[in-house]
Amino acid sequence: AAAQVLVYAGAVMVMFLFVIAYLGGRADAPWAGGPRWLQLSAVVAGAALLAEVVVALLWKSDRLDHAASIGSSFGSPAEIGRLFLTDHLLAFEITSIVLLVAAVGGVVLGIEARDHGELGELE
Repeated sequence: AAAQVLVYAGAVMVMFLFVIAYLGGRADAPWAGGPRWLQLSAVVAGAALLAEVVVALLWKSDRLDHAASIGSSFGSPAEIGRLFLTDHLLAFEITSIVLLVAAVGGVVLGIEARDHGELGELE
């Protein structure tokens, strides 16, 4: 069951990487030379996220002292499928739509870049 979850998670990651690679990248770093307020807000957001993780780990850490009871069907493909298609259906469908739109968008942008000669000598 764990191998199947890893395979599907890897497939989703490969899909994301395919879309990113298909879109291509600029030669310069997109964050270089940006507005100072944008760089500062990124640092503040990162620090806030780190602080939240530290607080979550340290606060109420006594809840981690006892073992949870895990059912025999935990992690099975049937149980994961049931969770995806019942409890997490909206998030599952939104993720699939976002992946589909990203793939179609990557293809459209790649075709437009090829038509305008922006891809260089790849052929």
